[in-house]
Amino acid sequence: MISAIIVDDELINISNLQALLVRHCKEIEVVASAINADQAKTCIQELKPDVVFLDIEMPGKNGFDLLKSFKNPEFAVVFVTAYDAYGILAVKFSALDYLLKPIDITELKNTVSRIEKSVNAKKQNLRLDNLLHLLDNKYPDENQKIALPTLKETYLVPVKDIVRCESSNNYTSFFMVSGVEHLISRPLYEYDELLVPYGFIRCHQSHLVNKAHVTSMLNEDSGYLIMNYTTQKIPIAKQRKSLVKSLLKI
Repeated sequence: MISAIIVDDELINISNLQALLVRHCKEIEVVASAINADQAKTCIQELKPDVVFLDIEMPGKNGFDLLKSFKNPEFAVVFVTAYDAYGILAVKFSALDYLLKPIDITELKNTVSRIEKSVNAKKQNLRLDNLLHLLDNKYPDENQKIALPTLKETYLVPVKDIVRCESSNNYTSFFMVSGVEHLISRPLYEYDELLVPYGFIRCHQSHLVNKAHVTSMLNEDSGYLIMNYTTQKIPIAKQRKSLVKSLLKI
């Protein structure tokens, strides 16, 4: 049984989530709830839950402030929110789970299933550390890392070491400067949103490239990009050619 604490400043939200967990996620036992960050910290310290369902936006201290108050969190976190675009981007960048209000039952079940199968305190802490670093540094950082969750392990890799990304249906392959390839079960558009601020270019529906690793542009057909560490030609979509040339200052 997985023990859980729900943190939300709205009692109705706590009741609704608890009812959904009771009805659809029998593997979760809600051991407490809290309506603010201070109350939540006390509950977490006393009960040591496996997972905290954490509202991001709360009066006074928000969910991120609560996390920052723990030096080494030993619990998994599922963020629950209705908005806060920047916060969600940071959460996605760190491959942490989140649920949008109103909560979708299928998303809730999938999230609980991931927690049940792969709660690993050390990796969770690394991802939380990555999240908090992002929140403290809202502007792109050349040393920033992104969490890449594969079937076997979650890798935290420097963004600058990603040469390119390529989609295959709902999967994305990340090609690294080391020659390693990571296959992630998430679509490319999710990473497009995250990586464009770090100098990545969506040159084609199936390709996202790090412009720092582009060595040349071929004028064959609608155009191709040649990347460091590979001889493969990356196609440029006809409708994106002007944008690509502008971003590469060609």
